[in-house]
Amino acid sequence: MNILFIGEYPPKIGGISTHIYYLKKELKNLGQNVFVLTYSPSSEENVYSTRLPNKFRGFFFIIFGIIKGIIIIRKNRIDIIHSHFATTPGLVGVFLSILTRKKRIITVHGSDVNVFLNKRFMGKIVKFVLHNHSVIIAVSPYLADKLQEILKKNIISIPNGVDKFRFYPDNSQKKGIGFIGALVNEKNPQAFINIIRKIRAKGIDEPAFVIGNGYLKDELEQISSGLNINFLGEILDTENYLKKFKVVISTSTTEGFGLSILDSMACGTPVVSLKSPGSNYLLGDLNLSLDNEESITDLVEKIIKDSSLRSDLSKKVFEKSKLFSWDKCAIGVLNIYKDYLNKGM
Repeated sequence: MNILFIGEYPPKIGGISTHIYYLKKELKNLGQNVFVLTYSPSSEENVYSTRLPNKFRGFFFIIFGIIKGIIIIRKNRIDIIHSHFATTPGLVGVFLSILTRKKRIITVHGSDVNVFLNKRFMGKIVKFVLHNHSVIIAVSPYLADKLQEILKKNIISIPNGVDKFRFYPDNSQKKGIGFIGALVNEKNPQAFINIIRKIRAKGIDEPAFVIGNGYLKDELEQISSGLNINFLGEILDTENYLKKFKVVISTSTTEGFGLSILDSMACGTPVVSLKSPGSNYLLGDLNLSLDNEESITDLVEKIIKDSSLRSDLSKKVFEKSKLFSWDKCAIGVLNIYKDYLNKGM
């Protein structure tokens, strides 16, 4: 089977690019041919990128993505188009499907539904894209349930996975409080600064580390002056940091799944999060998805001070992470492809 993915891809850092990278890899292991149409430059085989201006990137991706997509589909005899994210990638997928008469599938990843669906302009695009896909995959049961209620049709839930060869516990000395994510409003990193400030007020000087980049970085550095917070920027080998943190804090309230949460769990690192659909799914049964900053501050204080509690939570999050794998994700997606092409679902 020849499959075309549309969406973000490495070297772009983020949940969607990680998802597409591992799904492509596992589908290849299952004997499938996967091609990718993406924004960022890439030298990887079967990955096609579009050169876009910095301004109005999404608009130009629709135009140039459709042109390049038609070439890819004809050259590689694509059987199915699989878009990732219900904004411009999904829109390109719809148009390519109509123009080439290939079947289309979309995966929603979280903020396309939890954030952009509520915007005036982008919300119309998301609704158009979703209404024009008969097969929709969601990366968590919450997203699936939410879309089923909105669209009044069946949505398939297939969770993300974790690379267990990269993310696993080790015996390194633990140090620090971590945050990992884009420094943008959707990830709510300001709350992390507030929590660290509250922790400092309790007399705890455990160093804090922020992994990620974004338009809020300068502002965050200014408001965190004197709080012993280290801004590390974007890092590829995040596993080398997640394994060493005493605790990771997640502050997004719109997370659809939370890949960085799962990666931390697989490293045996306790994660404490503000409530979000993703954190409730991954951490709710462990009582680590909390209502407010004060509750997080109190629990992080206990985790820092109590090595026994930290060890117990480490075991629990690691065991929970074993439920997720990229090969399971790929098998589930491949079965959907086969059903869709053979039976029309």
